[in-house]
Amino acid sequence: MAPRRLRHVGVIGVSSHVAPAVIGALSEAGFQVTGFSRSGETRAGITAVRYDDDSGTFSPHPGRLDALVNLAPLPLVASVLRMASLLGASRLIAFGSTGVFSKADSTSPMERQFVADQREAEEVLARESARLGIHWTLFRPTMIYGAGGDQNVTFIRNSIRRFHVFPLPLGRSGLRQPVHVADLALACTRVLENETTFDRAYNLGGGEVLPYSDMVRRIFRADGHSPKLLPIPAPLFRLLVKLASRLPGLAYLRPEMVDRMRDDLVADNTDAARDFGYSPRGFEPPPA
Repeated sequence: MAPRRLRHVGVIGVSSHVAPAVIGALSEAGFQVTGFSRSGETRAGITAVRYDDDSGTFSPHPGRLDALVNLAPLPLVASVLRMASLLGASRLIAFGSTGVFSKADSTSPMERQFVADQREAEEVLARESARLGIHWTLFRPTMIYGAGGDQNVTFIRNSIRRFHVFPLPLGRSGLRQPVHVADLALACTRVLENETTFDRAYNLGGGEVLPYSDMVRRIFRADGHSPKLLPIPAPLFRLLVKLASRLPGLAYLRPEMVDRMRDDLVADNTDAARDFGYSPRGFEPPPA
């Protein structure tokens, strides 16, 4: 085994539901891990260093870092790169989204703005990293699950728990490729020192492609319930989504999601498998 060049890795965004898995995987792989947040909260067994973007100061100062993993929203990448430069890091892994493709033709101004922000952030990542001498790798995952707090599997699970049935719009069962958070965490450890992955972006899906309706059925069974799907007309479903978006914690729901349920939201893992042995599991929703 080649000697390790990177030892101290920072994780930005410890409040992310992905953070515990990433921090755990890095620690298990032998890296020293320091977390960062704006509030300095404790998460995943570590107390995060507080970073003030206005002054460029850290409390307490973590010392020199070799690499950063950014779990914060990608449009904050300019601030992340500033942190990397201040801390002497020469390596950055960032997370974007395959939504940059799937939402490109959305009728929603909010979603079109999301795509524009993501594309601009990806350009900033590549341009500013080159200027600072930082090697980057960008992951664009599909639907993430496995840690709770996500807006997909957790939403479906909570709906089943509350209503014991899950409504599906007629004619809307596009393909999905959920990716487990642990597979994304392992991918971080595998690319950190892999020069083949430097300055490249990878779309990362799970190891199984299945219709949306089958994904819902599998969540039912994981929780010990017989699947009960309620087909309803798409216009009525859109209305239900609009009404549900007014409830606490569901503001992210939008009628455009109904239209996207007929689309195939999948990724090609070929490049990731070739370059760093990416081999994700099939869709295995953990029991509630």
